[in-house]
Formats: sequence, structure tokens, C-alpha cells
Amino acid sequence: MERAKVRIEARVYSTEDEEKVSRAIKNVVGEVELKAIPLGRGLLLRAQGEGLEILFFLKRKLERERIRDAARARLLRSIEDKRIVFGLNKQAASAEHVSFSIASETPLGPITVIIECDDPKALVEWLTGKEEQRGGRGSSRDTDGGDKS
Repeated sequence: MERAKVRIEARVYSTEDEEKVSRAIKNVVGEVELKAIPLGRGLLLRAQGEGLEILFFLKRKLERERIRDAARARLLRSIEDKRIVFGLNKQAASAEHVSFSIASETPLGPITVIIECDDPKALVEWLTGKEEQRGGRGSSRDTDGGDKS
């Protein structure tokens, strides 16, 4: 898989607890190092990384929550040239769930994820793809109903 630059950020408003917003981010993207950047009002928590490792936690979260198809549709609509830009709902993230959001949907703003890569569609397919986990072929009943003694 190709290389990617990933930036995850969320604004922390004066009415919010920085630690709770930090935990919400980590609930959906895993243990990342967050840098606090002071803003006029509040601050911005930001994590950055290169490579797909920073996205593995989110990939597994999408699998566990069984929202890969919905995530794929939302992410494909979020492609802007060689970037994927999407928001995750902070409140849902606080409850350890992934819910896609746009800035206007929530008064405290989303957790924003920006991924830059050469082939955004391939990255979306990797992030939301279904890994082959089917080992069997279904039921192994005896079809002739007879006893083989």
C-alpha cells in the first residue's frame, strides 16, 4: 500500500475539557501523540503521521462497528483531488463509536481527519475493505441422510 500523510485535529472550546477531547480522539484513532496549539479562544489538538500505521486503529474500528459500507460511501464523497477530508463526531467518539460528521452538524465541531496520498480511492478501499475471512463453505451436513455404518 502506498504512503500517506495523515493529520487529525479537533478544536477544544472553552466549554470543553481538553482531556475529554483528547480521549475522544484516541477512542477513534488510537494512541497518538497530540500537540496542543493555542488559538484565540481555546486550542487545537493535532496529531500527525506518515504511513498507514496511524490509520490501522480506525480501520479496525470500522470493521468492529460494521460500518465499512457506510464509511466507504462517505469517504469516497470526501475525496478532494489527492486528499480525503472528513469529520468524526466528538460526542460519538467520546462514547468510543465512529460517526461521520460535518462541521455544521455539531456546535463544538468535529474531529477532522485529513489524509494526503497519491491514490485516495485505493486508500478508501483499503481502509474500508473486507478482508477475506471465509474459511469454510457453509454447512457440512450429510446430504443423503443415510447412516454410513
